Formats: sequence, structure tokens, C-alpha cells
Amino acid sequence: MLSSLAALLLTAGLLYAGAAPAAAHDEIVSSSPEAGSTISVVPEEISLTFSGEILTDFSAVIIEVVTADGQNLASGEPIIDGTTVTQAVQPGQAGVFTVRWRVVSSDGHPISNEYRYTVEAVAVPTSTLTPEATEEQTPAPSTTTEATTPGEVHNGPSGGGELLPVLAVVSGVIVLGGALIVVLMVARERRRRDRAATAAASGQSGGDGDTGKDGLADES
Repeated sequence: MLSSLAALLLTAGLLYAGAAPAAAHDEIVSSSPEAGSTISVVPEEISLTFSGEILTDFSAVIIEVVTADGQNLASGEPIIDGTTVTQAVQPGQAGVFTVRWRVVSSDGHPISNEYRYTVEAVAVPTSTLTPEATEEQTPAPSTTTEATTPGEVHNGPSGGGELLPVLAVVSGVIVLGGALIVVLMVARERRRRDRAATAAASGQSGGDGDTGKDGLADES
């Protein structure tokens, strides 16, 4: 009976001794940005705080900040200050980021884990001013059109004015030609009438001479 009780106590002591070191492992107690949080600005650094001091062996501390497409934005080596580890981060776009870390706790055992945070896209304020800029630019073409239209209307008569001397010369030639034709026709008609009158006068003169001769003949 006593031997059995001693064996149980020994076994319990061994189990407790084995569980104590396991329970002594450090763990993460806070992070910035926090796990599962949504922020509006891409952070410049990631900060992790543990329950115990982290060993100062830099090769044993690894922190990655991975984008959705697998790019690691961690820049340079992490900085250890007691229980806090800080990792610089390169500038990036909005999206979901995964923080993967691995450190060595104060009891010499490595611990690791990961968590996610989200950077939401922020609307650009200048997009609101774009319609106003467009509205201000809209009247400009109409002003140009108004300025151009009178110029075009003014150029029309100017082109027609260049043809006026030519038209005037052509019209003058036509009028002078018509007048010349009329004068020639009137002169021709007058000459024809003069010839007819001359011919008629000559015929009458010839008839009177014959009558006189006949009269003289009769008298003789």
C-alpha cells in the first residue's frame, strides 16, 4: 500500500516537473496593429510585445509582413527592446496583410505564430474637385467658338469682295457690247432708210424728165 502511494506521488511529481517548463514559455500579449483590426493608414512599423524578454540573438528573431500576393514588406532587421520587438515596414497599398513572427523566449524555446490586419482604401479628396474642374473647363471651348465664328463670318464677305472687281469688269463688258450692238443696228437701219429714200428720190426725178421730153415733142 505504501509502495503504491509512493509510486503515485513520484509520478505526479514527474508530471508536474515536466509541465512547469512547458508553462514557462513566453507568449505574445499585444501587437500594433492589433490582430484582426482594420486601419486606414499603412503602418510604418510592426510592434510585438511578449510576456517575457526576448533573447538578443538577432538571427533567431524573424518578422515578416506579407501582402495578399505574397510580397514581404519587412525592411531591415527587427529591433529588440526587452519584451518588445519592432519591425520596419516598406510603404504598400491597401489590402490584407499577414504578420508572421518567430522569436526565442526567455526560457530558450522558440515560439512562432501569425495574425492578420487590414488596411482599407481611403477615398481621394481630389476626386470631388474633378467635376468642378471639368465644369470650369467646359465654357472655354464655347468662348473659342464664339471668337472663331465672327472671324469666319468676316472672312466670307472678304472672299466675295475679291470677286467684285472681276464681276464689275465682266458686267461692264457685257453692257458695252450690248450698247455697241444696238448702235450698229440703229446705224445700219438708218443707212438702209437713207438708201431707200435716195432711191425713191432718184426714181421720181427720172419720171419728170421723160414727161418734159414728151411734152416738147408734142408741141413740136
